[in-house]
Amino acid sequence: MAAGATVFAFPEVGGLPPNPEASVWPYLDAAVRCIERFGWRRTSVQDVAREAGVERTTVYRRVGSMDDIFRLLVARELNELMVTVPSRIPVNATAAEAVVALVAGSIEHSRAHPVLAKVLADEPDVVASFVADGLADLVERATTTLSPLVANAMAAGMIAKRDPVVVTDWVVRTALTLLVAPPPVPIEQYLSEVFAPVLNP
Repeated sequence: MAAGATVFAFPEVGGLPPNPEASVWPYLDAAVRCIERFGWRRTSVQDVAREAGVERTTVYRRVGSMDDIFRLLVARELNELMVTVPSRIPVNATAAEAVVALVAGSIEHSRAHPVLAKVLADEPDVVASFVADGLADLVERATTTLSPLVANAMAAGMIAKRDPVVVTDWVVRTALTLLVAPPPVPIEQYLSEVFAPVLNP
């Protein structure tokens, strides 16, 4: 494995919400199926309970309200990204190429998620509400998780030496913007043009 792939292998996921326990995943999966059918705004805890084959009180007790379910779905998705997306890094990638592959993979993986796809297509106001209420926290958590990896790559001379927190924050904000507003060219091509001049040593 190339140096870039090794640096961004994410051996530990710190700073992100903990991955929900496997015992609550059936309720989260039921919520995903309901949201695919009805949309976020029209899905209720009762719908999730009916889909899961349990009482509404059971859903409230195990995963909480719809807002709680949303946070658990985001946490599960973020933790899954940290495990699966690094496999997309090319074997001989430089650190800058690894960043491009990671960000592009994260965007494509997230846009393929049925909940996000449904919300982006049918309920853009939900996205706007999340941007207003939760984006800052998500940026901070992702930056906290990723900036040590970026700092390690800088120390090893694989990425240009700059402020690792600022660079990571910029990468995260760029990724989140492209998540809701894809570029006019393929994502990896776009990111290569944007990231390479800043990241290449």
